Amino acid sequence: METAAKQTRAGDSTGDRLSALPDELLHHVLSFLPSRRAVQTGVLSKRWTGLWRSVRRIDIRFDVDTPNYVCNSYSKEKWEKAEVFINNLFKFHDAPSLDAFQIYIGSNHNDLLPTIDRWVCQGMEYRPHDVEIVYSSIEGAYMLPHLGSSTALLKKLYLSGMYLDYSFQAQLRSGFPVLEDLTLHDCRTYFDYIQSNTLKKFVLRDCYRSSKMLVIRAPALVSLRIVTVLYDNGVALDGPMNYLVNAYIFPFDDGNSNLSRVSLLGSLFNVTNLELVGLSAQVMLDEGLDKYPVFMNLKTLSIYRCLYSKTLGEDGCLYSSCDPNDKLKALGRLLHKAPNLERLTLQSCWPLQESKQKVTASDLSLRSLDQKDFNCPSLKFIEIKYKDDGTDDENQMFQLVCGLLRNLENPAVTFSRTKGTWSP
Repeated sequence: METAAKQTRAGDSTGDRLSALPDELLHHVLSFLPSRRAVQTGVLSKRWTGLWRSVRRIDIRFDVDTPNYVCNSYSKEKWEKAEVFINNLFKFHDAPSLDAFQIYIGSNHNDLLPTIDRWVCQGMEYRPHDVEIVYSSIEGAYMLPHLGSSTALLKKLYLSGMYLDYSFQAQLRSGFPVLEDLTLHDCRTYFDYIQSNTLKKFVLRDCYRSSKMLVIRAPALVSLRIVTVLYDNGVALDGPMNYLVNAYIFPFDDGNSNLSRVSLLGSLFNVTNLELVGLSAQVMLDEGLDKYPVFMNLKTLSIYRCLYSKTLGEDGCLYSSCDPNDKLKALGRLLHKAPNLERLTLQSCWPLQESKQKVTASDLSLRSLDQKDFNCPSLKFIEIKYKDDGTDDENQMFQLVCGLLRNLENPAVTFSRTKGTWSP
């Protein structure tokens, strides 16, 4: 304490108020920097020398390839310097454990993978709570080494550019005893199950096809996000999801059957907030949805680029149709299964295309699958979003809104134009 007081007084006398802070706060400041930058702060003053060694976060960022990437070549000098720095970083870093370990490596050179393996394993030896491992390469994915018992305290895991096989499936089931947050992005997932009793948040995004179906068994799951996942039979939820509150679903692949999409949609019956992107009217109208419970907890529903119908053209190919009647049938079916819905958002659900059937607003009404009119007594707010770049059919949008309002008890309806690009 006396030493810290002297350091504080020394900091005040030089006007360096930042250096006057106690070590705990300076460690917190350094934790926001990549490790290379944190080490470089040692040149600021004697007060900063060696502080980086006990920061409870290691953040390694390195792109092996030269800016002028040609013929799979890279600067050996650049690589050797990085290797020396990272080896010394682990050699002299003396924090007993880490709050976070992050490593971002860009490499198209398989001969460097053993060294990267060693760095990953060295970082995991600190038993971190939060881990991000990102590998970027045009040559393929990075095969994650077995992490052993170093995952005992791991609560959050983000993996990108990985090759994950059945050993990862097995470790996830029993080797991550406190894992709560898992993100798999741009990975080759060669396994069949995501099984965890502790997982609360799961993101599966842009992962490659590896098996017929991916099954998720996570009874404690609160938040689920699935974006463009390539499996022959899609993704399925297995077992009760009593705690699931938020779900975001983007279509996995146009080649998927309706059965897989209906199964996933129906399994989300416990959610409170649901966002659907790109689901066709056929999914919502499929009779298979009847075997799933009503969405009693659903309060907010957001639909983006959905409600289209697929029609068979003369050339034998499927084309998207945007018949307003089909849209209202599909929407009616979904709303009929959500009797307690309070807020509905519809965005870009009316592309400017010609419909073979001429429909006027007076012909449209919101109906259930048995063609009976119904009402949503709790639905008090509807938000309509559309683009002002000419890609949305304002006439069709008007028809749909009239069909909606004919059955609902005076909900507030707002319209808003959207600009720019959209990303899931």
